[in-house]
Amino acid sequence: MPAKRRPSATPPEESANERFIPGIHYYCDRWCERCPFSHRCLKFVVTEELCDRETAARHGQTQTVFDALSRVFEEARREIGKAAGKAAAETDEEALRAGIAVEKRLQRRALRSGARESKAALTYAHMTDEWFNNELKVPLKHVRDMERRVRQGTLSVARAKGDLVRLNDCVEVIRWYQHLIYVKLCRAFSSHVEEEGRKERQRDSDGSAKVALLALDRSMEAWGTLREMFPEKTDSVLEMLVHLDRLRRGIEAKFPKARKFKRPGFDDKAKRKAA
Repeated sequence: MPAKRRPSATPPEESANERFIPGIHYYCDRWCERCPFSHRCLKFVVTEELCDRETAARHGQTQTVFDALSRVFEEARREIGKAAGKAAAETDEEALRAGIAVEKRLQRRALRSGARESKAALTYAHMTDEWFNNELKVPLKHVRDMERRVRQGTLSVARAKGDLVRLNDCVEVIRWYQHLIYVKLCRAFSSHVEEEGRKERQRDSDGSAKVALLALDRSMEAWGTLREMFPEKTDSVLEMLVHLDRLRRGIEAKFPKARKFKRPGFDDKAKRKAA
């Protein structure tokens, strides 16, 4: 049984419904509520429809989920059809065992090739938890101080609101990406091993690595803002920034083409303007 292939990094042809961008969900950060393309992502729209119709059904309305489900099945059939056209599946036990052995070898090679970066990404996730566990009282004290100053009239409501929004955004960004970096790196190294010998215009490994790099960029920006807001915590924040910078340089060295990867929708200027 051949090893399971990653989705092609080259976007497929546009579907009949040009509202949706094919393959856009493969290289996103899963933060749908902040995504400017959620309305053009079939996966997001169908999921929302299913949730809405399930809610309606619970309220006794006559709407069904069959029309939304049919779109899910149609997309699944297309994916299965493409995969079936590329390779025939082996069904005998010997081929199955051989396929499992190949998959395990690929996984071991992926772990070896990306051991340093993957470990650093996992370490960062633990460091982030530790930082918030130890330093949470600092931002909370900052919020209480702002509240007191607003009541005393020494800080305007607009300024306080702006600081609160900035602080909340930093925390949300850091927390959202702290585990995603590791997940995307694992996929990037796994895809990299599977892609050996293949000639493709764009590689899934580069696309996954790019998502990890963008998550690193945004995390570092958020940590930098926290450093400005809480200068007394410069040392602990600098430790995070140095760790992330080393990880970022390591990823860029392993995936030198990742930054140039064109993600469907996100890196397409025409699609961006039409959104």
